Amino acid sequence: MDIHYENRQGHGNAGAEQVQDCGSAPKWAALITDRLFPMPRRKLAARDILDQAGVGRDFVLVRDHGSPNDEILDDDALVDLAEGNVFNVIARCEAGPRPHCTGPAKLAFVCDDAWEVTLIGKQTGHSLKRLLGLPDDAKLLRDYESPNDKPIGNDETVEFKGGPVLTCRSQHASKDIKIIVNGREKVVAAKIISYPDLVVLAFGSIDPETIYTVTFKHGPPSNPEGSMVAGDVVKLQCGMIFNVTPTRKS
Repeated sequence: MDIHYENRQGHGNAGAEQVQDCGSAPKWAALITDRLFPMPRRKLAARDILDQAGVGRDFVLVRDHGSPNDEILDDDALVDLAEGNVFNVIARCEAGPRPHCTGPAKLAFVCDDAWEVTLIGKQTGHSLKRLLGLPDDAKLLRDYESPNDKPIGNDETVEFKGGPVLTCRSQHASKDIKIIVNGREKVVAAKIISYPDLVVLAFGSIDPETIYTVTFKHGPPSNPEGSMVAGDVVKLQCGMIFNVTPTRKS
């Protein structure tokens, strides 16, 4: 099934929901077919969510419960992202009646444009760091539509309904991440790395007459191991191990 997405930028303006601690609304986001999209407020129509994701009119929104009976949402249905912000889409012509879904909806916590999905809406700062693959000494903050982001303590209770979008600041000035490439430690000043960057780290340059196979392990919880091809990027985690193997073209 091909889904047409339009290019859209910007986080939009927050709605009327206000948070006394910061005088501003928390940011919201939706995970739609494994792609992250910022949303302008917590509650909006299903069709508006699809519009913000650039999904064409031939599709309808489905809230993901991990069930064959996932909830199909009418275009005009008012959707509260606090009740589940993970969605799929299906062709409108396939959106027939389904039995009522009683299972919990999936929840996506987001930190600096990376996300992890859980069914547990009540977390602590410490459990969120574990979920998101962050170091214990990272400084976690809830992201608001203002400069006044709110720090989250390790033992502090964090409710998903208070806003799932977070940001992370290192306790140290350096943002470098140490990884292992072909058995050698490398330091990368980025949160993600691309396929060609790994080839260069492994061999110094890219030989156009060579095919490179890239595999990795010990990645973040959302992507702990796998392989990469040209065009791929992966989120980094300290201690992640990469193997880059060259094969000469015949």
